[in-house]
Amino acid sequence: MASLTPAAGQGPGSGIGILGGSQPYGQYPAPTYYLALEVYRSGDLPNAVDAFDAALRDTRRNVNGRMIDAIPALAMLGECYWHMGNVPLARQYADQAFQIAIRYEGWISRVEWESTVRVGAQRSRPTWLWPEAASVNVIPTSDRILFRSGKQLTEADLVRGGVVEELNLRPMDVIEIMRGIAVASYRRRVILGPLSEDDPMASGLVDATKFPAGLNVPVARSLIGAMRTAGYYARYSETKVVEEANRSATVGGGVHPLTPISLQCQASTMAASANPADVIRIAANIANSAAALDQPEWVGEAMQLAAGCADSNTADGVAKMATVAAGALSRQSRLGTLHCLIAAADAAVTSGNIDGASGLLGQAQALSSRRDVVQPRLEAYGAYVLARISAARGGSFGSGNSPDLDQALASIESFVLNRRDRKQSLVSMPRIYQLGLLGQAVGTSVGASTGSKWLETYCDEPTLDVWRRDPVDAIAGVIVDRSAAHAARINLAVSAGYPEAVLQACDAMLAARFIDRLPIGGRITQVRTIAGGDDQLLAPEIAEVRKAAGPLMAELRAGAANQGEPNLAEIEVLEAKATLLALDRVSLPQMAIPRLEEKMPVAKLPARSALLTFAFVGNRLYATLSTDGKVVAWDVAGANRLSGDIGRLLNGIGVGKARGNRLPEGDQWRTIAAAIAARIFTDESYFSPDRFDELIIVPDGPLWYLPFELLPASLAAADPDAPEDLSLLSDNLSIRYVPTPGMALTASAKPATSRVIGITADQFFAPRDLELNASIFDSVVESANESIRLPEDLNVATGLLSDRVGHLVVAAARPANLKVPLAMNLASYDQDSIYGTIHGWLRFPTSVPRSVVLFGLRTSVDVGQMGTGDEIFSTLCGLHVSGVRSVLLSRWAVGGESSAILLREFLQELPFMGMNESWARARVLLRSRELDPAAEPLLMKSEHDREGITGDQPLFWSGYLISSPPIPAAEVEVGAE
Repeated sequence: MASLTPAAGQGPGSGIGILGGSQPYGQYPAPTYYLALEVYRSGDLPNAVDAFDAALRDTRRNVNGRMIDAIPALAMLGECYWHMGNVPLARQYADQAFQIAIRYEGWISRVEWESTVRVGAQRSRPTWLWPEAASVNVIPTSDRILFRSGKQLTEADLVRGGVVEELNLRPMDVIEIMRGIAVASYRRRVILGPLSEDDPMASGLVDATKFPAGLNVPVARSLIGAMRTAGYYARYSETKVVEEANRSATVGGGVHPLTPISLQCQASTMAASANPADVIRIAANIANSAAALDQPEWVGEAMQLAAGCADSNTADGVAKMATVAAGALSRQSRLGTLHCLIAAADAAVTSGNIDGASGLLGQAQALSSRRDVVQPRLEAYGAYVLARISAARGGSFGSGNSPDLDQALASIESFVLNRRDRKQSLVSMPRIYQLGLLGQAVGTSVGASTGSKWLETYCDEPTLDVWRRDPVDAIAGVIVDRSAAHAARINLAVSAGYPEAVLQACDAMLAARFIDRLPIGGRITQVRTIAGGDDQLLAPEIAEVRKAAGPLMAELRAGAANQGEPNLAEIEVLEAKATLLALDRVSLPQMAIPRLEEKMPVAKLPARSALLTFAFVGNRLYATLSTDGKVVAWDVAGANRLSGDIGRLLNGIGVGKARGNRLPEGDQWRTIAAAIAARIFTDESYFSPDRFDELIIVPDGPLWYLPFELLPASLAAADPDAPEDLSLLSDNLSIRYVPTPGMALTASAKPATSRVIGITADQFFAPRDLELNASIFDSVVESANESIRLPEDLNVATGLLSDRVGHLVVAAARPANLKVPLAMNLASYDQDSIYGTIHGWLRFPTSVPRSVVLFGLRTSVDVGQMGTGDEIFSTLCGLHVSGVRSVLLSRWAVGGESSAILLREFLQELPFMGMNESWARARVLLRSRELDPAAEPLLMKSEHDREGITGDQPLFWSGYLISSPPIPAAEVEVGAE
């Protein structure tokens, strides 16, 4: 401290010099701080920020910076910015409070604790308290406890010079300073979440606030212990939090100003326990003590936690408790009132009182619409409750019949992902902030093992305690883009040199790439899968998951199991229940897309089968090959040139050519294919015929457009000096494709029980001749014994066919939707129905055709453009997740007699041999047949006189791919698929 003059900005009595002595007239914190608290509790955040800024300017400084009386203002500025949706700034102010407390380590020992309690003081009880709060015994603590600063100066000190301060005694609101430390500790832990475990700054705070030696004042020990409870909470010392709160939250049956925050830390810690009812009991104590101590902000915070931990049996009591609190606080704190009203509505929804919840939320909305009430975070919480109310009243996502639900979810998404202040983007949610911190840490100070553990945690569904504490934060965790975290996880696995970890990380990334784009981060889809999925195909823990989801899941299970002929009204009821359950605080593990097992990821891979996977991570392409229980991984060199190579190969066989003849005159395409093979594979022995008979491929990016069937069976063909190898990979191996590694080993559905084939076609076989097209279509239909025409024989949308049709065939040149792949209509006859899109297939009913054939799907390469492959990936994922076991689709539409030959041969055996075997047979027959060039719409007129054209031309057969699961030995029989 400057030795002779007061510090700038200090008021009367605050000057500090060498004279020392007692200073009875100063107030620390300054009076402006208490005025700012009132503004904050009124709900006006912008003005509260200005008021706390003014209070911060009135605090003392020395050469080391701000003194401890600045801690409350800093902590409350953090609270303001937290509620405004600015997490980084809230953390910054909490850090500043921590730094001051750590810098003045040991300051607690300089407090004259004997003056903590105002002896003989009588505290009048506020008249607005509800009975439980009025009965709370409040200890009359003092707001002017003497604090000793400086030291007794000696002649040696004066000779030494520099900054000196003689011993001074100041009356300070030490308890409010301690409360500020506790508030900053609580909020910092909320912001950092699990990343606060053993955080150096949090550990430093705990070390800097130890009990003074020889302290024998019970109330003082309770106050310090309560502050340290919050410190332990900030350090993620869960056991210590519970123990210290039990010791220090109260003293002698009475509460003190740190009781609410101490109990709040304890309750928040216990939110992860298996007994959430204990949290509700503690939350009631928090609310009562906070009201008695005139800390209304913690009443609302406690009620939100109680609502999050309530179930159908306890929610009604929580709703009533929060409603009573809201009524009592209505004249004291608009912040507390608003928070309690929303929490009461939240609990009322859980109890099933939807009308009551709607009324409570209406009161909250009326209050929040006032000009002097600005609470963006609470408005987002209110939007969450509104979404639950809308779903409980029959609203479902994407149905178009529930604007309140759509608006509520849009409001949540806007606050979570697009929060802005003066055109500046803000990080508004802890989960997103933590994900960003983790991304910064990975590759620097975080090791591969630790980083992979954290990345895996944040790439998965938020845990149940996150849902209980803050459902908006949990929703943020499932709708935020986590692709960077998945990429970092793969890179860490690659750098560590563990091929199995690379494969599992790629599996997680590809599964998330599809699931994360679905409504509410795929939670509605997860609900459908858990409710209606086949028990034999789902994870072993499915029974426990269904039980934990409560009675709503049981209703969905019953509804999904009793689906006969689809009824739109019943479907909407099921969809609404699925939406409500997706919004509930339940854990929904990723089951819609099967995942690889953690310990033995490729144990289910059939004998003599190989799994080849690819994953683009930035501009790098990682590949793995699994066979015989072993996994190898490598980095594909020159991956950025693959798009051009694939485009040249496709152009070489006639795909997407705008002018000139389609069919090649020679075999130049083989040289291109050999070059691609040499780029992708690094070891010729990988495809040695004596190792396996079947190749299962998981492409990524432009590799989805690559017909792997055209690659040479031997890498020797890549050598220009080697003799040309005429043998193709498809001549030696059975090849099928899957969108994720997990789907390669686990089926999405059991084999079809119906042999009925539903066929629909447009002008596909003879586009310029209606009669000829109809004649060819008739021959295709007649080739299958149990076939029906759609929509002539069954006029329902494709997504509502249920299991009345075992196999759906669409023979039409249907363009994929490149912008929104899931919005693509499978057939033209139902293009006006939402159940004709892949989005519609993902809705109830869960029973759908087990095989789908999209024989004329047109992807981007069909028009000569190289895309990302997302239209193929999304189509396959969408159909498999909806319950389709096997899919056959085309990368480019062919049509003509060649397509008719394939379909006739394919369909007559499909119900009996299954998709894989029947397709292999049809393809062999086509490749041996001579074709009439004039009957092929892809060929130019200049090619109609060309002789010797056969189905062996890759243009006619290599564009199709099959996505199907392995066939267990028990299913290799008639009707296996």
